[in-house]
Amino acid sequence: MEKKPASVQHFTFHRILTGCERGDRNAWQAFLSGYTPIILNLISTYFPKWSGETKMGHWQDTLDRLKANDCERLRALDHQAEREFLIDLRSVSFELAAAKLDRADDVSASSPPTFEAIVALFNNLPLSHQEIIILKLSGYSDPTIEQMLLLPSSAIQKALLPIAAHYAVALGRSVDACLWPAAWQEILAEARKARKPECPQPRIFVRILEGHISWYEKTPAEEHMARCLHCLEYWVALREVNFLRRELQPHSPIEIETLLGHVCPGALAVTERSWVQRIFSR
Repeated sequence: MEKKPASVQHFTFHRILTGCERGDRNAWQAFLSGYTPIILNLISTYFPKWSGETKMGHWQDTLDRLKANDCERLRALDHQAEREFLIDLRSVSFELAAAKLDRADDVSASSPPTFEAIVALFNNLPLSHQEIIILKLSGYSDPTIEQMLLLPSSAIQKALLPIAAHYAVALGRSVDACLWPAAWQEILAEARKARKPECPQPRIFVRILEGHISWYEKTPAEEHMARCLHCLEYWVALREVNFLRRELQPHSPIEIETLLGHVCPGALAVTERSWVQRIFSR
């Protein structure tokens, strides 16, 4: 994945969301600029056979879902912090994609993984190895996993040994592309539904990622994660969106012009008339 320079954020995360919920065009512009590259990158990795037009259409469908009924779904997403919000946004996109996927598009060279097979595979594996396997079966290449987890190639290769026999087709790929989009989305959906009362709160995982947590809290959370696919999926998604947010450059106004017109139809004309009115009112 090509690394791109960071850009200055003109809107804070909370201002973006509250502005979007009010229908503010500038807030939606900031939303689309920052989050379009992240979602499109996820779509490209998890649904690699989709055309560019299909990917953009799916993102528009996701935006429609967020805006429907006075932004009911958008308001329901996590508003506490940006990374938690991005995980929720990722989930909405994936949920919509599930209905569009066809098992015929999955690679037939080997049997696709199942939820039960993944649970059995992870039994007694170290947490760090589980993370790497999840990312590999999601479609990420070794170089991208190395960048995402800040690990050497040797560590990646060692962690992938347990899947070398059954999922060999997924190994050694040089591009980020999931081999089993339909089957893998079923597994992720099953994991998201598998939350138990003893699962830690999501904010615990963010604090682990940031290093702002004591060992007394971190150790039991990681031990739980190693035997809970729900929390492991959340943790890996957190690592994933954090990496994409850091590496991807926001889109320019020109790149999101069509999307902005889609979510704010007619808003540009109103803004332009107001500008003309201000000029002639001087």
